[in-house]
Amino acid sequence: MNQPKIAVISYNTPHRKTQDVLNGLKAKGYKNVHVFALPFVQRENPFKPIYQHRPSKSIEVEPIDFCQNFDYAFDLTTADSLNNQLNDFQADYVIIAGAGLLPDELVENHKIINTHPGFLPLTRGLDSLKWAITKGVEIGVTTHFVDTEADAGFLIEQKRVAVYNNDTFHSVAYRQYEIEIEMLVNSIELIPTLSHFKSLSSNEFEATRRMPKAIEENLMQAFETYKQQFKVD
Repeated sequence: MNQPKIAVISYNTPHRKTQDVLNGLKAKGYKNVHVFALPFVQRENPFKPIYQHRPSKSIEVEPIDFCQNFDYAFDLTTADSLNNQLNDFQADYVIIAGAGLLPDELVENHKIINTHPGFLPLTRGLDSLKWAITKGVEIGVTTHFVDTEADAGFLIEQKRVAVYNNDTFHSVAYRQYEIEIEMLVNSIELIPTLSHFKSLSSNEFEATRRMPKAIEENLMQAFETYKQQFKVD
């Protein structure tokens, strides 16, 4: 197979999404993969939701060892140095597997691929799955090229997340996560087949913040209402 040069942006700590993305790339037979690991800063008072909806348990293997086991290159980086490192690597594709807000210079100089757990621009911001349920809009996943506007950029692909009668909130959340990983890995094959990437910029939909617990405490009831409206027969 043609071996593109793939850069993966992540954290310098064991990280579930990164490990799943690297597993997907390895399963697809990609060999020329280079992981650039940003420092992971643990917040003093991290936000603790009532309902955790993202898989978080990773394999307790340091990122450098995980990459070595896959025969993938690994380098430490910072937000300030990543732009030059990507310029030197000259990647065909740059994937976000884990990162906070990236500097504008980096986003403007490189076509960086991200997956967002919601339909953009309809559900922008944090806790998109939870907000989609409480607002009664369909659950989805968007793959896109990022730009300097949060959760915008240019569309690569969107998919709906099916909801079935026997689903729980957490089974849907995990299904959405699996689709995110699959779409991110598959974007490398999909992008060359596309000729147009629609802008996702919009002033109509505001980015959401973390869901307040006063709303989140009613999430399970909201999910049952949502399921009756959107379930697949």
